[in-house]
Order: sequence, then C-alpha cells, then structure tokens
Amino acid sequence: MQLKNIILYKDAEHVRVLPFELGKVNIITGESKSGKTAIIDIVDYCLGSTDCKIAEGVIKDQVHWFGLTVVFESKEEFFIARLNPNVRGTQTVSEIYLEEGPFESAPPFDNIHNNSNTAGLKELLSRKINIAENLQMVEGNTRDALEVNFKHSRIFCFQPQGLIAQRDYLFYNQTEPFVPQAIKDSLPYFLGAVREDNLKIEQQITQKRRELNKLSRDKNEAEKIHAEGVSKSFSLVEEAKQIGIMNKSVVVGSVPEALVALDGIKDWEYQVNIEPTGENSALKQLIDQRSALREELGTLEDTINATQSFVNNNFSYSDEVEHHKIRLETIHLFHETDHDHKKCPLCESQLSIEIPKVDVILQSLNSLSKSLESTVREKPRLNNYLKELAEKQENFKSEIVKVEQSLSALYTERENARTLRDLNLRRGKVIGRVSLFLESVDFTEDKSIDLKIAALKAEIESLMSGVDKETKDEKLVSILSKINLQMSKWVDNLDVEYKNAPIRFDINKLTIFADTMNKPIGLGQMGSGANWVSYHLLIHFALHQHFIQAQRPVPHFLMLDQPSQVYFPPEKDIDNTGEIRESADEVAVRQMFEFIIDTTIAMENAFQVIITDHAFLKTDKFRSHVQEIWRDGVKLIPESWYQQED
Repeated sequence: MQLKNIILYKDAEHVRVLPFELGKVNIITGESKSGKTAIIDIVDYCLGSTDCKIAEGVIKDQVHWFGLTVVFESKEEFFIARLNPNVRGTQTVSEIYLEEGPFESAPPFDNIHNNSNTAGLKELLSRKINIAENLQMVEGNTRDALEVNFKHSRIFCFQPQGLIAQRDYLFYNQTEPFVPQAIKDSLPYFLGAVREDNLKIEQQITQKRRELNKLSRDKNEAEKIHAEGVSKSFSLVEEAKQIGIMNKSVVVGSVPEALVALDGIKDWEYQVNIEPTGENSALKQLIDQRSALREELGTLEDTINATQSFVNNNFSYSDEVEHHKIRLETIHLFHETDHDHKKCPLCESQLSIEIPKVDVILQSLNSLSKSLESTVREKPRLNNYLKELAEKQENFKSEIVKVEQSLSALYTERENARTLRDLNLRRGKVIGRVSLFLESVDFTEDKSIDLKIAALKAEIESLMSGVDKETKDEKLVSILSKINLQMSKWVDNLDVEYKNAPIRFDINKLTIFADTMNKPIGLGQMGSGANWVSYHLLIHFALHQHFIQAQRPVPHFLMLDQPSQVYFPPEKDIDNTGEIRESADEVAVRQMFEFIIDTTIAMENAFQVIITDHAFLKTDKFRSHVQEIWRDGVKLIPESWYQQED
C-alpha cells in the first residue's frame, strides 16, 4: 500500500490536493509554519488513528474534511475521508467516508458523507495488505494473545520530527502504554518468522491440546474416584460396625465383599424413640414443687429468726429488771419520816426535785416483781415454739432433697434418651453415605476415554508434522541477522560513529547496538543527533527492504519529518531559501538524502518515501524528487482560503 495524494476540503469550492509519486522519494521542502509537520498527522488520522494529533491552528480552522487516496499492490484505489473533529467540537471522530476508485480527480465535496467507521476501515486495510487471520499466543499465557492487524503495521511507516532524532525510542507511538509490547509481539509476524499456515495449524494444535488436557483430567479424576472408592468401601464397613448397624463379626477381604456387606445395611431404618407421655409435665411439676418448698422454707426461717430475736431481747430485759429489783429491795431498811422531802437530808439545802417517798419506791418494786414473774413464766413456752419451728425446718429440707433427687433422675433419663437419638442420627448419616456411595461408585473399567486420548494424540502428532520444523525463534534470529548485516553494510553511507562495528537490532529492547571491540554500545549511550537520525533511518529502511523482499503485509511507504534538523535547524536559514552552504554539515545532509533516494530506487518502485524538510539541496538528485516547495506564501493551506474571510 502506498499514498497517491492527500486531499483537504474546506467546502465545495476550496479543495487542496497534495499529490505523491508512487514508488519514489517525494520531498516537500518549505519554511517553518507552512504545514510540513501536519502531513504525518493527517495521514495517520485518515488511516484510523484513535486520536486526532493534528495541531490546532490554521489547518483545523480551515479544513472540513481530511482526505487520503491509497493504492494497493493490486492497483486498487480507495479514497478515505474523515471529518475534522472541530466541526463537531470534539477531540476525535470515529466515522469515516470510504469510496473505491479509481479516481481521475478528487471526489466532490457534496458526495462525502459518513458511511463507515474506523473499525471497518481497520478490517478493510488489514485484508487489503493481506494480513491473514492470526493470533499471537504468549508462552505461559502471562497476557492476552495479540491479533495482529493494520494498526500494528503502520507503526513502521511514520517518523515524526520529535521521533526521528530521538535516542531512546525507534518506533512510532512507542512511548504510549502497551505499544512496546505490541511491537515485540507483532514484529515476528511481520518479519515472517511466523507463517500464516503455521498459525492456523498451531491454533488447531492448541485447541486439540486443550481437549487432550481435559480428557486427561477426566481420566485422572476417574482413577482417583476409583482408588478412593476402594478405600471408602472398607472405611464405611468399619464405621457401620462401630455404630452397631453391622455385626462386628463380619469380615470383608475384597471390594465385592465390602459392597455386598454395605448393600445389606443400606435399607436400615431410623428408629424413632418417643418420649414417655407427660414427661415434660412431671418435670415441670417437680420444679414447681421445689420452688414452693423453698418458698415455704424461706418463710419458716424468717419466723425462726424473728422468734429467736424476740427471746434474746426479752431475756436481756429480764436481767435488767432483776438487777433493778435488787437495788430497790434495800428500801425495806427504811421507814417513812416527817422530813421535808424538798430539802436535802444531808445539807438541808432546797431541792428542785422532790425526794421520792418510801411508799412510792415500794410500789415501783412491787410492779417490777410482777413483770419479772410474767417474763420468767413465758420463757419455757417460747423455747418449745422454737423447737417446733426447727423441726418443721428440717422437714422442709428433707422434702426439697427428695424433690431434687427426683429431678436428677428425670434429667438422667432424658440425657440417656438424647444420647440414643444422637446415635440413631449417626446411624442415619452413615446409611445415607452408604446409599450414596453404592449409587455413585462404578468399578467397571471404562476404555472409551483411553481411546479418545489416543485419537487426540494421533491428531496432534499429525498436525505437528505439518508445521515447519524450523522454530519461530530460529527463524527470527536468522531474519534479524540478515537485517543487521544489511545495516552494517549501509552504515558507510551515513554520518555515524562506530562505522567499523557490526550493527545489531535488539527486538527485546527495541533499540540498536554497535558491537565495538570493547563492549556493545546502545543507541541511548551514543552521542550526537546525527547518530540518532542515521540509526533511525538504517533500521526502518532495513526493515522495509525485508518486508518487500519477503512480501510481508506492511504498507510500503515511509514518512520522514525534518531528517536534516540536527544539521540544519530553521534558524540557520538566514535567506529563507533552505539552501545549505558548503560545509561538513552540507556534506552529511547530502549524503543522507542520497542514501534515502538510492535505497528507494534500489527497491524498484516497490517502496515510497515522503519527506517534509526545511532543507533544500542544490543537487540535481535532490531537486528531481522535490514534489512541492512551500515558500513565498505557498503552504499546505492556501492563503486564499483564509484571506477571503478577512
């Protein structure tokens, strides 16, 4: 696939066609800000890129449709147009317009409308450049398999200004997530290390191996079940003996004997033990009786404590009265006199309280004697009452003990019944396992799975015989060796260091090494932008030469933006002519363009190169490949498009 032209539409009256020659080097030279850098972004956008990288400014302000005409090896032409996302106010647009040619002129503006999308375009382009159905399997299944398509092939077709002089990266979009791994996975396919017919066979082999692995797992599982069944039959017999559903005298010496023994107990029925009627009510009655007895006992003990307290207090009162009586009995030694009771008999002083008379004291003594006699008379009755209460207390305690013994016996009976139920439950579970085992176990030998496994192995061996004996890695090493040899031959045609060292591309690191006498030096460790540009050119031309020679499904064009920038930046163009004065840099730039032109010519119209650059060399070879010169007001977007608006 090569590019016939780029077509930009502002409206029906304003159409810009930028033509390219097929199979040749096309140089567009011009001053800064003329639209050179946008060329790669426009082509990438029209070929179905996810994002629109075309810079904001005049181009996106003036263009309505971006168009591109591609030509395939079969001479088929397709026109692809994609709407400027600014028209919709979005970042990108997934719809496209697709029309099959041939085309003598640009399709009319009014005929362009969305009739497909980028997914359909990717499928079409993949088919047209002959990318076969494929699936790049990853060893160990550490990540998803990759299906190579057109979007992977265009990685080798673009070298923008910011990439071509980059020492850390070689390929387009290599800095984006997952792209480096996609390059590593897809490049062996594009190089031809993995052939299309081998891919189909390998996919069939992979499917057959999955089926074989499944059958092998099924067989192993069946053998495991058989082995476990033998041991399980004996273990079930022993368990049945332990819980009493099989006579312990039964002896089994083989699997058939064990199966017969188990078959004899599989119909064992669970014996339900019905609790005696009223057991729960008797238990409740005993518990209530014990509670009532404990309540009555508590009341009785309160009565005993109160009576005892009364006796103790009463006897203490009797003692006090007795002592008081003894003190008062001394009054019998005296007789009543005529002495004034308001005067002290000793000192004759006047008293505030009158001295009691002897008769009054005698009356108090008689009252105390009667009270004391009553207390002494009641003491034997209280003692008898306390004795009766103590006897009742012992009776209550005896009754409580009898009730608790009855409760304990009832609880023991219930526990025995529960134990029996648990045993029956265990027996039921064992019988269930025995029944399930007898229903599921199959000791007959199944030969069909072995026959299927043998048949699959034979199919895999047959498919393997159709696969190229040379492995993918061996082919890849061989192809990369040829590419490395070609780069080492071309290195004399460019301005690079380490010309005497073999040049090697490392597909795992996606970089180039110069294998010097002392050590390998990677591109990232090399100085000078001249080296970086030259090695970018070497690897891309070597890859494309191999793609063409091996007829690999990669677009046969390469776009280079500002390859001379390291020698001739725009600020050196004092006269704004693009001409480089005679110097070592001019020699290096001329040498670089001659390498590009000569190498492209050597591919005999099978390869197209499109270069946008500031430089303009005086040589006839350079001038003969100049397609357009964008100076003195000539640009990608004609000034008339936006001058009319002013």
